[in-house]
Amino acid sequence: MMAHTIESLLAMLSRNYDANQAKGVGTTIQLNVTGSEAGQWNVVIKDGKLDVTKGTHPAPELTVTADMADILAVANGEPDPINAFMAGKAKVTGDMSEAMSLIKLFKPN
Repeated sequence: MMAHTIESLLAMLSRNYDANQAKGVGTTIQLNVTGSEAGQWNVVIKDGKLDVTKGTHPAPELTVTADMADILAVANGEPDPINAFMAGKAKVTGDMSEAMSLIKLFKPN
């Protein structure tokens, strides 16, 4: 298995994204990555499309802060995103019910 970088994971987000599930969804997620590949990215889901941009968004509806190592673990399927959050591996601010509903937009690898 190839070692992921944050850039390859974000590209994978777009590939694993289920546009059919996203009909009517419109949200902006700020992703703050800490650790080995620290940086900020924002994910905008609108009109069935997903766009990932480097940098910060002025008004995200959800903000997720997580360490690169924990993001990699979730990307590899251990633990699932909800368990990672419950274990304090990711800090999420914003509408939690929306955060949970967004998880279904991404098919597991």
